[in-house]
Amino acid sequence: MRRAIPLVATLAACSLREPRVSYTACSASSQCSSANVCFLGQCRAPAANLSVVQVEVRPPSGSQFALKELQIDLRHGVLNDFSLAAPLAATGSVTQDGAAVDGGATVTFTDSAPVIPDRVDQVVSVTDTSGTYRAQLPQRTWNVLVQPAAPNPPLRAGPIDSSSSSPILDFALPGAATLKAIGGGLLVPDGGPAAGASVIAVDAQGAALSAPQISDANGGYTLLLPPDAGDPLLQVGPPPDPDGGLPLDPLPVYPPLMYANVLTLPLPPVAGLDVNVIDSAGAPVQSARVYVRSVETSWTLARSVVADGGVSTISLREGGYLVQAAPPSDASAPALSDAKSITLPQAAPVVLSCPPKVKRFGKVVGPDGMPVGANFQILATRLADALVPTRTAFTTPTDGFGVFHLVADAGNWRFEIVPPAGTALPRAIVGVVLDGADLGESEMGPLRISNALHVGGTVIGRLSPGAADTLVANAMVSFFSVDLNGQHSVFLGGSRTDAQGHYDAYLPDVAQPGP
Repeated sequence: MRRAIPLVATLAACSLREPRVSYTACSASSQCSSANVCFLGQCRAPAANLSVVQVEVRPPSGSQFALKELQIDLRHGVLNDFSLAAPLAATGSVTQDGAAVDGGATVTFTDSAPVIPDRVDQVVSVTDTSGTYRAQLPQRTWNVLVQPAAPNPPLRAGPIDSSSSSPILDFALPGAATLKAIGGGLLVPDGGPAAGASVIAVDAQGAALSAPQISDANGGYTLLLPPDAGDPLLQVGPPPDPDGGLPLDPLPVYPPLMYANVLTLPLPPVAGLDVNVIDSAGAPVQSARVYVRSVETSWTLARSVVADGGVSTISLREGGYLVQAAPPSDASAPALSDAKSITLPQAAPVVLSCPPKVKRFGKVVGPDGMPVGANFQILATRLADALVPTRTAFTTPTDGFGVFHLVADAGNWRFEIVPPAGTALPRAIVGVVLDGADLGESEMGPLRISNALHVGGTVIGRLSPGAADTLVANAMVSFFSVDLNGQHSVFLGGSRTDAQGHYDAYLPDVAQPGP
């Protein structure tokens, strides 16, 4: 048997469009260079100890208190109390020319300085017929987006501090007579109209300057912009909910285009892609999802469809594409196919062959190097790549000897080892590459759980300044760190408070990476 060991991995987020960052995957610091430590499955530069972490304190449903996020340094102490405050019961209005906006408006408050980068707090409210809205706002600073009914353009405001004595909560839209109107027409290369396309004016940063408008049967559109808007760009693509299809289906998404009275969209002829998904024996693969994305084009066209019976026909446009098949993630289904580069039109169906999944077994050991007991859960997540988003694997809990089994696709994986409830051990997070050339069942190197950093404290709440403190029971206290690109949180551990407001959690006591 060949031993599977962590290799160089690629960290990717769920979004297929986010940049990927190279790093060395690891399950122990001995696999990193002498200057680095293994932290959250990544070899990273060391610091003294686990120190700065992000904390989310979420009160129970129906509580009078608001969610709180903060950053703490555990080197200053492992006992940390958290105090929750009541949210601001905000009442405000959205008006235009001194009256309620026809059709109403949606008011969205977004945390302007989120502590946890991918857990951004938002509060959304809708105005009533009088133009009034109501919202429960935790005490922090907010950016505000007011989206009135079309054709009025959006309004941005903020930052607004909801903990101040008199936050600004009334928003007046520019007067109807002051709005700037632009219009034009969309054409396709043969001179015909581009009907049914979504058109939005955006600024240089991609923020919307107008409400979306659907081009009419002649390709025409009219947009209203704020009076102080500069030269706009146009974002053109399919509408979000094309009921019954589009006149130009499939319509790509175009990059922002310089505004002109007449725009001719690059739109190649329609081309069908026939796909056959088979396993290693040549049999059709049931319920496989086929992912397709355009490459080396001036527009973007992406599709994902289920190939019933292993066969699918996808309507696209002539050009270059990547295509890949993803069978179900259960243990009996085959693995991901390789991604194929194709150019449409194609004379024959594209055949995507899905090999068997790889099989592995491994052992989880504790801080002392000895096997752990039974019922440690292994949560395996395959990191997203160029086409396929994150996927899970079939895993078994550890047996009495700390051994688990795994059936998975080849690729870059993040394993989270979750101890049974009541165990005084922390979660462990390791990065592993599964080699598709070794179908197994092969033994993996041992996965080690670090020493536990025992943290705790009390969660209290105060409804108003000077009021008595209240113990908050059943609040969820969660601790996070961030991954290498600083954009995605990694859950370290947490617990719920008891009837006395106490929480008690075990975090991985590992060396903290530096910047």
